[in-house]
Amino acid sequence: MYSIFLVDDEALELETLRDYIRWEEMGIYVVGTAGNGRDALEKIEAIRPDIVLTDVQMPIMNGIDLARNLNERYDWIQVMFLTGHDEFHYVKSALHAGAVGYLLKPLDLNEIESVITKVKQLCEESRMKLRSIEAAKAKILKELSGEKNTEQAAGLAHSFSLLARQPETARYALALFSVDPKEAEGEQQSLEEWMSRLTAYLGHFFKLKNLETVFVPYKEGEIGVYMEAAKQPGHYAWEDLAESIRRALDFTVTAAVGGQETALPNIHELYEQTRVILNERFYEGAGKVIHGAAVREQFYSEHLPPFERKAWFDLINRLDFEQAAQQLHRYFRGLAALRVKQKNICGWAIELTGELLELHKPAPEGFKRAELYHSIYNALTLHEIEDLILGTAGTAVSMLGERFMDKNDKLVHKVRTVIDQQYDMPITINSLSEQVYLSPNYLRSIFKDKTGMTIHDYLTRTRLGKAKELLADGSLRIQDIAQRVGYESTSYFISLFVKNLGVTPNEFRKSI
Repeated sequence: MYSIFLVDDEALELETLRDYIRWEEMGIYVVGTAGNGRDALEKIEAIRPDIVLTDVQMPIMNGIDLARNLNERYDWIQVMFLTGHDEFHYVKSALHAGAVGYLLKPLDLNEIESVITKVKQLCEESRMKLRSIEAAKAKILKELSGEKNTEQAAGLAHSFSLLARQPETARYALALFSVDPKEAEGEQQSLEEWMSRLTAYLGHFFKLKNLETVFVPYKEGEIGVYMEAAKQPGHYAWEDLAESIRRALDFTVTAAVGGQETALPNIHELYEQTRVILNERFYEGAGKVIHGAAVREQFYSEHLPPFERKAWFDLINRLDFEQAAQQLHRYFRGLAALRVKQKNICGWAIELTGELLELHKPAPEGFKRAELYHSIYNALTLHEIEDLILGTAGTAVSMLGERFMDKNDKLVHKVRTVIDQQYDMPITINSLSEQVYLSPNYLRSIFKDKTGMTIHDYLTRTRLGKAKELLADGSLRIQDIAQRVGYESTSYFISLFVKNLGVTPNEFRKSI
């Protein structure tokens, strides 16, 4: 359908035009009305209808002056005139002003349908011309995005200015929008369909903002929106757009907004700067607006912080997936805060998953390993890498759990779980043997066989490990810590601490 805007200074005639002509049957819908040319011009600037039907003689600004203004600003809008027989001498001026037709008062329905049919054809031709111009502008901007040769860039900028009817000194801003592909997994719609919906939504948003934009498709799932720098939305407008996208669309989109501006020949610099901002999605996560101001002062580290790998694999081997997931999540938060470079994180993640895969029985085939490693290297966010590691760890835990089907393994696992959860309670070999229905001597034997240590050693290691964590809290006294980890005698606790760790609890606290 096509939109029409009606202008007439006679309220009754304007109401008749709006309400009593069957526009919808002709494939037209009324988008607005005005009582004079000046009011119409202001509204049309925001609405941008396909057709304007205006009276000739009106106060403040007549229809001919309105048509001239529209022809200068929006040559694709089709202007028609309403005129009486006694005003017919105005029609020649009207046609010179850019009108494509006229209707005589009183209106005749058949005449209206005949004229509208012709005007709709002109509208379609105008739309095709506009699409061609927009495609040409987008092509030039895409070429400018990669053109660093000054002479070539100047030529492209000149061609764009002619198409856009803008001075070559005009300055432009850019926002990059990217559909988050991981969010599309399992959905019925293709990425192309999602891009089409996103483009339509953005077009509607910028039209409401009365902002001329050029949409430039870049890599798959990514579109650049160029606009006049002086008119680009502010910080909160971008946040409002992100929120409205989240509500309106069933997929997430990450946007990079630099706030920078540049002249046409330097578009490649603007594109490169905005792409750096978009790449921050790796640390910030998907579905957000990332502003350039928050990125410019970032420092990126080559060095990974220490990861307690042995303790983490102990959790995996004890089938404590929840604690392992929490430890890994804390580590990834640290990676994001330090902005450790992506390639370093990917290398570390592949090493870790490689160790996890060794726990899988049978070991995954080569192509499955390669697929996993490829997924890590191509992850868009840290969160994706974390999920890939956890997925591999979850499978390892499941397989290890199946091995615990061995009766003795299950019994030992139960004893370790009791100690891990009740280390602060009085625990004896007799109390443990009663819980697993074994004699104390037999329990000692199978525990040592399966773990390589005695039950007493495991209990001591667990309690001292918890004590080390509590020593970080300077408000706790040594005797309080001893009791919290299950030792009534503070002196016995200290002697065990020294025997196993080589320092007293106070000396250990000072070293933290």
